[in-house]
Amino acid sequence: MEVLNALILRAEQDWLFSQLGSNAITFRASFYADDMVIFIKPARQDLLLLSSIMEAFEQISGLKTNKEKSKATPINCSEEEVQTIVDIFGCAVEAFPCRYLGVPLSNRRLHRSDEQPIIDAVSNRIPTWKGNLLNLAGRATLVSATLSAISVYISIVVCLSPCAIDCIDRSRRAFLWAGAQTVAGGKCKVAWRMVSIPKELGGLGIIDLRRLGVALRLRWEYLRRIDPARSWHAVSSRPERAVRAFF
Repeated sequence: MEVLNALILRAEQDWLFSQLGSNAITFRASFYADDMVIFIKPARQDLLLLSSIMEAFEQISGLKTNKEKSKATPINCSEEEVQTIVDIFGCAVEAFPCRYLGVPLSNRRLHRSDEQPIIDAVSNRIPTWKGNLLNLAGRATLVSATLSAISVYISIVVCLSPCAIDCIDRSRRAFLWAGAQTVAGGKCKVAWRMVSIPKELGGLGIIDLRRLGVALRLRWEYLRRIDPARSWHAVSSRPERAVRAFF
């Protein structure tokens, strides 16, 4: 995959690909294991260039692109451009917004239906535990190690809405104080903001999901600034008209 990334990077450095949006995107391809996602203009010249790069990679490595598992996701593309994509790549077309590796991708704020699976994953985990048989320390450990970790994966990429975070905190608070899915206010010994204070400052060290999400996403910007040569960091520019191709 490093060879394929080098081929795409060389084409980008030679200005063979059209720019996306108002600013040029330094790294338009993202790699995960044997998967690749690339943002590209739906122009015939760019599409043919990407097809040639894929063919060259196949000849170099001996690996073949499985077009049955490949998808093209048009973003603000016309019907003629979509047909050009199908003619050149012969892959399936998937509507945008969509999901990739379990993460909802969109150029707008996520809907409640996109966040509901994360909320359900947290609340559905609680009935599998015998929380009423655990002491407060045991429940706090499970909240920190499991319930707080479920949303980390999606928080790396997208910002959860305050409503979604409130729903998750409601489940975490109920399990912490009552070992159940719901809890009355009288059973909550201290305010939730005190619970999220670090232990060395007198709190229980339960993670604040909002601050955690901000820190996780700022890490991408931090890496971009200290090491701009990385070929896998997040793309910061938003394509106005492009096609996202999965291979």
